[in-house]
Amino acid sequence: MKRNLFLGFLLFIFPASSLLYAEEPVLRYGNEIQNYNDNHILFPDQTTKIPDQITKTIPPFWFDSHSELSTSELSASRVPSVPVSDTVTMQTWKNQAWTWQLFPSSLIYPSYLAGVNESRLGGVWNHDEDLRWMWDITLGGRVPAIRYGSRNILFPEGFQLDLEGSAHIRLDLENQMDMDAQDFRFGFPVSYGNKIWQVRTGYYHVSSHMGDERILRLQSQGIDPQRLNYVREAFILGFSYRLRPSIKLYIEADYAFWLGERTRPWHFQFGAEWSSSYPTNEFWGKPFAAVNIRLLQEQHYDGNITIQAGWQWRGAHNQLFRLGLQYFGGISEQYEHLSKREHKIGIGLWYDF
Repeated sequence: MKRNLFLGFLLFIFPASSLLYAEEPVLRYGNEIQNYNDNHILFPDQTTKIPDQITKTIPPFWFDSHSELSTSELSASRVPSVPVSDTVTMQTWKNQAWTWQLFPSSLIYPSYLAGVNESRLGGVWNHDEDLRWMWDITLGGRVPAIRYGSRNILFPEGFQLDLEGSAHIRLDLENQMDMDAQDFRFGFPVSYGNKIWQVRTGYYHVSSHMGDERILRLQSQGIDPQRLNYVREAFILGFSYRLRPSIKLYIEADYAFWLGERTRPWHFQFGAEWSSSYPTNEFWGKPFAAVNIRLLQEQHYDGNITIQAGWQWRGAHNQLFRLGLQYFGGISEQYEHLSKREHKIGIGLWYDF
């Protein structure tokens, strides 16, 4: 596990450190520039008619934190442009009142990109030296339900209730795509945040099941399948912080108050992500990288590490489609195989609503 942690650190630190020193804009509060941006409809590098105001060229609301610029000194040439389509609506008004919204357009606390136990749509074609080829699939998603906050799509603020549900399925590609195991998860995350930091709490349930086809195959071989009745009813508390628009750090604690077989109360996870927060310009997309580390009390706080890198496309309402490579090392993410260690490399597709 120590080797895996060191590998994950090295693979992420180089792109992250280069961006920290690049002239990528970041956000600050309580200054004249932020007030300037709050007065305008944010269509970067476009001349927009604002009611009761003069027509101006509007820069994006991220800017270089290393310089102290006044409003008059700000210009589109000093601030990196944001490639957005004409259909993108990003309206932020001065003193915008928070409102109640049913099914808002985006998440205040997005799912962790490299979190293999998060609810989303996705699949990874994995290869393990011992287990050979397998297909790890996630069928589900996490969607916003109710918000009291701003209507900003890309960087929303306020309080929000989300709904999540997913089935985490493993197909054995070496045995006619038999169903090997599946975990079922549903929950009700509650989040609060702004453009810089976010917090989430809430409840979730997860239960593990051995695949029927695996049970039948083992029985035909004279092996008595030993199913693990793993169940968690848990509360979570997580924090995330944006160092830059595209760089986020997070940490989360997970406490189970109802325990199944071999279940222990505490899980922890933390990680970092490099992923553009802005809509993709046409079909070109942008690169991304993410690392996630999970520690499990069941394994004496041993755990696993997931590293992802690839290409992403973000939609006008913050939908995110990704294609990339994934390395997974450590305790299996399938709770039915909690006692097994895996070292997998694969190609994955992921979609977040």
